[in-house]
Amino acid sequence: MTLRLHRYFTAALACAARALPLAGAAITAPAAAAAAAPYPAQPVHIIVPYQAGGSTDIVIRKFAELAAPELGQAIVIENRGGAGATMGARAIKSARPDGYTLAVLPSPVYRMPHIQEMGYDPTRDFTYVMMLSGYTLGVAVPAASPYKTWADFISYAKQHPNEVTYGTASVGSASNVMMEDIAGRNGVTWRHIPYKGESEVLTAVIGGQITAYAGSTTVQPMVQSGKMRMLVTWGEQRSAQYPDTPTLHEVDGTPPANAPFGIAGPQGMPPAVVSRLHAVFKQVAESDAFKQILTQYGQELVYMDGKDYAAYAARQYALEAEIVRKLGLAATK
Repeated sequence: MTLRLHRYFTAALACAARALPLAGAAITAPAAAAAAAPYPAQPVHIIVPYQAGGSTDIVIRKFAELAAPELGQAIVIENRGGAGATMGARAIKSARPDGYTLAVLPSPVYRMPHIQEMGYDPTRDFTYVMMLSGYTLGVAVPAASPYKTWADFISYAKQHPNEVTYGTASVGSASNVMMEDIAGRNGVTWRHIPYKGESEVLTAVIGGQITAYAGSTTVQPMVQSGKMRMLVTWGEQRSAQYPDTPTLHEVDGTPPANAPFGIAGPQGMPPAVVSRLHAVFKQVAESDAFKQILTQYGQELVYMDGKDYAAYAARQYALEAEIVRKLGLAATK
């Protein structure tokens, strides 16, 4: 009897042992299948570090609208304004590197870490997917303003220190830096009033709360409707939107300035995912439909692949350290 029981239990244990791998395979099969699912298997989120309604937001929404069918999934735009336009960078620093959380990275992303602690390093914390576009920047005033030309504006600022106020979408933005550089070159002092987004700046200018708007061509509808007037743009050549407005470079030789931006994700994204995103994004960026929206909002295509974009980011990060030092923008510790 004892021998028969021994043989019975031995056989039962052997059957159980053979069954365990099969059970394990059954349990892990769904997880393995999910891991092997082609990218993207769910909506992709792109964080825009500005309020809704600004030029960056509008352009990226059109970009997402065109890219979604090619990608095969919805692209959800999340607006997170404030923090010097670095909310997108801060979000992807801590996001999973699975390709489902991306962000627009404007120029302040490389400047703000030199001004204050931001919790990220743009040379090692991101996966750069593609450089996309660049803004046409400049200065505009209300149509009723006494300043008819850039020379009028500068002359008044020289004679009335700290009286002229200008608004931008954030502290440390390209517009903020350019205005302070202009002040230094011309020996003037004026006051910077930062807002959470371009739409707020425009409202303040139209309402007479501040003297001038410094930023991108979100202002274009206001100029076209006769509510505002462009005094100067900062590009190398005159803007197609403002052919009668001089560039700052032609007025007094100030070097041209622009503010390109692109799309990136968390560090460590799988190469296959980056390749898929880049292929779709490049196709859309080069489409006539997207170029039309760029022209409409005073932007131009500034394409770089991920490798060149990462190299640009490293150079820009180093350059911004010198700009911040020169302009004295770093916070006192």
